[in-house]
Amino acid sequence: MDAYDILRSEREEFESEAAEKAFADRISGKPRALISVAGYNPNLPEDDIKKELIDLFSSCGDVTRVIVPKDPDHSPNLDRRALVILFGDGAEEKALQLNGTDVGGWNALVKVESDEEDEEAARYRSSLINELMNDPKFWYGVSVRGYDTNLPVDEVETVLKEVFSDCGEITHVFVDTLDKLTNVYFSLQEGEARALALHGTNVGGFKLDISRVASVLSNRPLGNGEIGLGYTVPAHMIEFANKKDDEIEDKVMAFKKQRRLI
Repeated sequence: MDAYDILRSEREEFESEAAEKAFADRISGKPRALISVAGYNPNLPEDDIKKELIDLFSSCGDVTRVIVPKDPDHSPNLDRRALVILFGDGAEEKALQLNGTDVGGWNALVKVESDEEDEEAARYRSSLINELMNDPKFWYGVSVRGYDTNLPVDEVETVLKEVFSDCGEITHVFVDTLDKLTNVYFSLQEGEARALALHGTNVGGFKLDISRVASVLSNRPLGNGEIGLGYTVPAHMIEFANKKDDEIEDKVMAFKKQRRLI
């Protein structure tokens, strides 16, 4: 995996793909450092904590991601450590020199984390991803285009729920404002079939374009987990990618910390 792929996997946002690629080129080949930080006030807004940490470590290298554990009351016996991912020559040494630094009323307690996840934590991460991948809530669904994309997200959701109300139980609706489509999921395959039959339905002067959504069932890999031509990542995995990555990082970090206390 090259630096560009690493950066994309860490879900950083840039003004353009060109800006993202330029940043990736800059960090290409440079060492990666995982720095954990404690001492901050976990009750501050997450964005404020991230800004303080980015400002603190920007002199050590290129900050590609900051992960702040959520729900400070969830694990009261564990120290609350944020994770800062840096790229740059000497980034670890520079970061360690900031241990004890006063950051607007709190002292940064800095440690270097291992870049190797232990086997149990890796299995835990895999199980969480597998749980989402195979969630039956996303087995059957349709992708809808052609509606009035100028409507607010909540109105699009309301309109389409009404259109598909007779198809069966709707388990989830996701309005993608970027790709101008909406994925609607059903609890049963019959719901999906009935929804597909509504292709071409006129809604407020707009003709709906309805197709089967890419799901675990409708879009299976080949045997032995191999990916065949035309395979598409299940739509709900793309939808939850950013959120799930952060959730997984939070849980794995807590899991590893708890193991140290046992």
